[in-house]
Amino acid sequence: MTLNPIGIAVPFFFLLIGIEWRLLARRREAPQFNNAIADMSCGLGEQLIGVFARGAVIFPYTWLYENHRAWSLDSGSAWTWVLAFVLGDALYYAYHRFSHRVNFAWATHAVHHQSEVFNLSVALRQPWFTQFYSWLFYLPMAILGVSPVVYTTSFAINLLYQFWIHTEVIGKLGWFEWIFNTPSHHRVHHGINPKYVDKNYAGILIVWDRMFGTFIEEEERPQYGTLKPLQSWNPLWANLALWWGMLQGAWNAERWRDKLTVWFAPPGWSPETGVPDPASLFPPEELGYDADGARSLHRYILVQLGLQGAVMAPLLSLEAEVDGLVSALAATSVFWVVAIWAGWFESKAWAWPGEWLRLVALAGMSVAVAVIYEPLAPLLYIGPVVAIGNGAWLWSIANRNRRTQAA
Repeated sequence: MTLNPIGIAVPFFFLLIGIEWRLLARRREAPQFNNAIADMSCGLGEQLIGVFARGAVIFPYTWLYENHRAWSLDSGSAWTWVLAFVLGDALYYAYHRFSHRVNFAWATHAVHHQSEVFNLSVALRQPWFTQFYSWLFYLPMAILGVSPVVYTTSFAINLLYQFWIHTEVIGKLGWFEWIFNTPSHHRVHHGINPKYVDKNYAGILIVWDRMFGTFIEEEERPQYGTLKPLQSWNPLWANLALWWGMLQGAWNAERWRDKLTVWFAPPGWSPETGVPDPASLFPPEELGYDADGARSLHRYILVQLGLQGAVMAPLLSLEAEVDGLVSALAATSVFWVVAIWAGWFESKAWAWPGEWLRLVALAGMSVAVAVIYEPLAPLLYIGPVVAIGNGAWLWSIANRNRRTQAA
């Protein structure tokens, strides 16, 4: 049985986010609920896409390792793991720096920076499409003889480490900050203050930034977000907005050279102005987006988030053993529900009927999966019961809203 450590960590992520929320509440700094849900919606989507994409993106690494490795490093040796850890972290630095300086890469990676607040939920705000090219940066490890198992495990450890550095609850950490990436260093990385832009790319070891001249110490509190704010809670639009902007730029460019350059130039480049000075864009006028048309639904959404986590944890942890049809149905359900949440926050007319339809579909899909896939037979009863219970709760919320509006 093959376990995905990210899937195993999902419940602990949610637990730690809850603890951080309690600490912030004591400091009278309650986080934005809508922002946190949008962050986690992006993370759910990224992991679900990974269920179907991971096999394809690991194939080139495996092929290169099996056919063209220079050495055969012993996976049982501690030194092999040390090499994989250090080299993998250095290559992450290269990939991360590339993602900030090349427009098409920034169009995917920017999703992680769109939040205008900084807390643990932002760690889960992962872009959907970087996984389709980020693997290219790690191919040297295959040539050096790092096995696919050691590579994927060290990569997962790198990602897991970065969860805890997305917080303002933890201050500076003394000597530890000379070697390792910390919340203080990473707050700088998410800052859009002119002196903070494109600094502190580290994954685990901050030494790469110190070596290559991209390190800066945290001084004043950063302003978070992007220099072109998203102003939406929709995870699909979050992942497509900059791609749409590049397509428009390429279409409107007069010269063929510019139509190509827009994809590979630094972010913000245009044929007329070149690359803008970050200081000229700070602070962005559009900062402060906080649409929340779902205040009466916060508890309902929170329970649905817990249910999605309950679906995701086993699906991700045992993804290699889960039937493809089950994975596809689970993914459909999750993408559907996160779209509904965004629609509620943004007061979209389709959100309420979309949720009623989702509950009906949930009951139907549960019965279908229970009949087709024998190990999940309990879903024959659990799915309809959950759907009916949520439907009754949603009905009571809708009635209460109607009474409030009529008063």
